[in-house]
Amino acid sequence: MKKINFNQLFLNSISQSKRNNSYRYLKKLNKLDNKIKYKNKLLLNFSSNDYLGLSQNKIIKNETIKIINKYGIGSGSSRLVSGNYDFHEETESFLAKKKKSESCLIFSTGYLANYSILSTIFNSKIFKRKPFVFSDKLNHQCIYEGCKNKNINFIRFKHNDLNNLEYLLKKNNLKNNPKFILSESVFSMDGDFADIEGLVFLKKKYNTFLFLDEAHATGIYGDNGFGLSLKFSKDIDCVTGTFSKAFGCFGAYVICSKILKSYLINNCSSFIYSTSMPFSLLASIYSSIKLMPKLKNERKKLIKNSYLLREILKKEGFNIGTSQSNIIPVIIGNTKKTILMSKELQKKGFYVVPIRPPSVPPNTSRLRISITSNHNEKDIKKLFYSLKLLKRI
Repeated sequence: MKKINFNQLFLNSISQSKRNNSYRYLKKLNKLDNKIKYKNKLLLNFSSNDYLGLSQNKIIKNETIKIINKYGIGSGSSRLVSGNYDFHEETESFLAKKKKSESCLIFSTGYLANYSILSTIFNSKIFKRKPFVFSDKLNHQCIYEGCKNKNINFIRFKHNDLNNLEYLLKKNNLKNNPKFILSESVFSMDGDFADIEGLVFLKKKYNTFLFLDEAHATGIYGDNGFGLSLKFSKDIDCVTGTFSKAFGCFGAYVICSKILKSYLINNCSSFIYSTSMPFSLLASIYSSIKLMPKLKNERKKLIKNSYLLREILKKEGFNIGTSQSNIIPVIIGNTKKTILMSKELQKKGFYVVPIRPPSVPPNTSRLRISITSNHNEKDIKKLFYSLKLLKRI
């Protein structure tokens, strides 16, 4: 029997990635507020999701240290065994109240939350008929991972095209199968907003379950930064989000009914078999929730500077797609050119990561710019002029 060289198989895959410019590697960085040090060079970071700079907030750091001194580091168990402490429930209740919802459940990461919640719902035997799941074409990979199930009819609708969604809903309306609509509120790679009001209208008209991912809206948009879904809190069945972006922490949440929360506690494997959130992270999350309403000036600054960069890029003829937020893609198309522009920006003092397929569709490689409240107008204009010089590469 011929011996299989597994490492050679892995190497073949890596070599193929290098040939088509999709190979990735970890870059060793040093963090210095809104700057990073890479290869002994200080760079202004335009690829961070720390949108409000809360990862360095002194109040949050001090509150976290207090809780560590009181409770220690880890929780010691999963929540269904001996790891469900009063602080877990207090944090969930606090966020549920801010999100105007019945209940909340905390997960370890946003990817895990979306993947495991959707796969738990779709893997279940509660449906007598195969559900129809309508998902925006540009939804995050974790949403797609949650839909890889033979027990559902998975249908992608054109990005942000509610006419196309309604056409597909109508086409399948005579069937009594359960129907689900899945969308992000702010799309992670294109920075545009979903038409939540339109999604709610279709949800009601066609009696569907509406699932909304608020990862990139939480902290920035909506009343006191608690998301675009807040206005429609009674009409959206399930809202997920993360604490690792504008909240400057780690972890994720789902906002839902008490019944759905109970269902997930009893059926969601990643929740059942995972050690509960450590006290250190709970402390930072709770402090961020408490602080969020006081950050109006930071949000205004971020939104203003995002608008400035979008406008000057558009006037210069850069393709920024349909961006409406602080996520601004400079769409280059050619992968090799995108990587080259990223390297040239590093030489000029900017850290802007190139995003390539399969993270984005083929021929849409881009420089994904993230504006944070730590950036000022001078930073924005410096980046713009550097991009302008590189336009003809």
